[in-house]
Amino acid sequence: MTTPVIFDDSFYRLPSSERYAEIIKHLQKNHSIWTLSDAEGCLIIELGSEKVLPIWPSSELAVDWGKKDYEGFQALEISADDWQEKWLLGMQKDGYSVGVAPNLAGECIVSSAEEHAFDLSA
Repeated sequence: MTTPVIFDDSFYRLPSSERYAEIIKHLQKNHSIWTLSDAEGCLIIELGSEKVLPIWPSSELAVDWGKKDYEGFQALEISADDWQEKWLLGMQKDGYSVGVAPNLAGECIVSSAEEHAFDLSA
């Protein structure tokens, strides 16, 4: 039996690949994910030519990550169904990528919306 992952500060210490796998399992269990937003919309980070929407498994992790550089942003809940049925489809159309659970150093796996949707269906 595996030990359940606790979504607190220790989650940031997991390698990016493990955080990615945990997010996939989290969504497959129909749990919500969280991103950051302000009055103008969701936080989109530009990495070169890529536009990336960061996501986390809890509001606390999202807020904690954003408090240093993104003051004024708040956690925005996205249900698992909305994520798969609306958000990923729109992101595919717009060419956005997903930044899966960045740690406090900003390290994470960035995948295209198509790759992320495929991983969720596996």
